[in-house]
Amino acid sequence: MELRHLRTFQVAAEQLNLTKAAEQLGYSQPGITLQIKALEKEIGLPLFTRVGRQNYLTPAGKLLKHHADRLLAVMGELDDDLRKLDIPYGPLVVSSPEFYCTRYMPGIIGRYLKDYPQVRLQMISCNSVETTKLVCAHQADVGIIAGDCLNPDLEVVPIGEEDFVLLAAPELLAGRDKQTLLHTVPFLKDGMVEKIGGNLYAEIDFKPTTIIEFGSEAGIKQAALSQTGCCVLGEAIVEEEIAAGKLVVLHRFAKKLRTSLIYLKERNQEAAIRAFVAMTQEMWDDPKT
Repeated sequence: MELRHLRTFQVAAEQLNLTKAAEQLGYSQPGITLQIKALEKEIGLPLFTRVGRQNYLTPAGKLLKHHADRLLAVMGELDDDLRKLDIPYGPLVVSSPEFYCTRYMPGIIGRYLKDYPQVRLQMISCNSVETTKLVCAHQADVGIIAGDCLNPDLEVVPIGEEDFVLLAAPELLAGRDKQTLLHTVPFLKDGMVEKIGGNLYAEIDFKPTTIIEFGSEAGIKQAALSQTGCCVLGEAIVEEEIAAGKLVVLHRFAKKLRTSLIYLKERNQEAAIRAFVAMTQEMWDDPKT
């Protein structure tokens, strides 16, 4: 049973007038008649009956109309869903550490929503480990993380790379060399840096003794600016403070800090995800463009 014949029958059954059905569909009346006769032959029952000058549906016609309406409605939904694979549409949840949210995302989000107004975008701010968990649990569609990701279920798209740097406020260096400073002032520690960077301290023959734990990179930066101690951070979060002389780089580590987009491989055909990934790759180095 051809869908083309069912669509023709549906319109003819609604109009109960072959001339009007032909006008609506852009067919000739004989063309409409041939398609209906093809259906009647396939079903083995007449679909229309005529009383005087008026057409009516037969019991078989009423039954076919009922099922044709349901089938063609489902086919219409399928067409809509297939179009959504090509046009970014619907909800998109992006999870990212707070620094990326505030530094990179405003410009990227602004352009993304301008280009794809049918997307309802939501940002979640949490660290890279939690972001990875959210993406794997389908609670976030795309994640932005610092560090490596070895989960085989995830597509990992590198978008940036920066140095790990050992830092201190210049006031703490007064009259002291690096090694003396490291063994004199507290070390400001964030567990995420150790997860991402591994054993960076071995490179400078340093084992922290007095440690102050922080829950975020932003907290460490503020403590370093307040001359509380020295720390290791990714350079991007402190580049303005370094340029202004508010923090001094004591050492640049050989290991780099990579930033990546992540999403489930099984979702790589979703248009909203593909468009967000492409735009973020394009704008990451200059998010204000």
